Amino acid sequence: MSIEVLNLKTGQKIEKEIKELGWSVEQATKGGYGHFMLKEILEQPSAIRRAIVQDKNLVTDMALDILRAKNVVITACGTSRYAALIGRYLFSKLAKKFCDVVMASEFQYFADSIDKNTLVMAVSQSGETADVMEGVKKAKEYGAKIFSIVNVVDSSLARISDNVIYLNCGPEIAVASTKAFVNQLVIFYLLSFAMVNRLGEAIEKIRKISHVVQDVIDENGNKLKEIAEKTKDRNDFYYIGRGINFAMASEGALKLKEISCIHAEGMPAGELKHGTIALIGSGTPVLAICPKDYTFHETLSNAIETKARGAFVIGVSDENNDAFDEWIKIPEVEEIFYPLVTIIPLQLLAYYIAVARGKNPDKPRNLAKAVTVK
Repeated sequence: MSIEVLNLKTGQKIEKEIKELGWSVEQATKGGYGHFMLKEILEQPSAIRRAIVQDKNLVTDMALDILRAKNVVITACGTSRYAALIGRYLFSKLAKKFCDVVMASEFQYFADSIDKNTLVMAVSQSGETADVMEGVKKAKEYGAKIFSIVNVVDSSLARISDNVIYLNCGPEIAVASTKAFVNQLVIFYLLSFAMVNRLGEAIEKIRKISHVVQDVIDENGNKLKEIAEKTKDRNDFYYIGRGINFAMASEGALKLKEISCIHAEGMPAGELKHGTIALIGSGTPVLAICPKDYTFHETLSNAIETKARGAFVIGVSDENNDAFDEWIKIPEVEEIFYPLVTIIPLQLLAYYIAVARGKNPDKPRNLAKAVTVK
């Protein structure tokens, strides 16, 4: 069997280099699971361990370039943008490096402020997203250096970048991203720790957390199925969090929205009183992302406010509270690593609700894996 690539206009043969992806047939099959999405959620402990297998010199060099850059902009869409928001937090928290996150579909409108002193980081699972590619091309024209965090080897984004870190999570078949999101977080952890010369420490800590992630999966399965059955007929969900947990709330809501066709909104808990509290009524599911970190008490207070209006409060925390009608238990970990253990039950809950509503979580209505049109 042979393949020929021809120029669409001239018909002339084009020579293309063949590259191996290194993905096995087993990785691209369901492996006995009902859906690819469930398989990919359950693969995350091993996916995390693959994400930390990186060229340490490359990670360190990229981290130093981020530190040196006068301006750093991260651009991404959807799930990848929520990973980018957490990356921004990590850069600030660990390395005191400020950067901005710009939605890829809006990035082109800010391109005039990009110059050779700007480092643009593009985050994408597919590396083919049209909005990301357009913004990156414009930034490159203005002289910006381009780094990318991407899963698909030799994708369009990878080829246009000055440096690229691959997620190493293997093929992600389900439209809703799960293991790619977690591995994007891992890469941001590696870069952040490398900025302060602690890359080895990050690798060891994340390796240990990968086993804790497995415990989260094992402990919450039946509980999440029960919550799914109780809430499957509700048509409005609100996810709240503060600080780094706001991005987790947004990603949790997006997962539910994508695969269950339910209106779900992720928001900063402190913004409830500025409009959304008016929408809370009897039985409205409110998921409070409140691990026992620096945001715990304030987020809990906001959850209690919704409960006073009749909300069905689902707490995602390592500590139970009387305010929770249901408690999704996560393990206690070092404060900065809570996102890695928080996201798993949010993904599983979205999956079980979708299945309970008779939806196919692998193929959500109107959505595609790679958005290649604007």
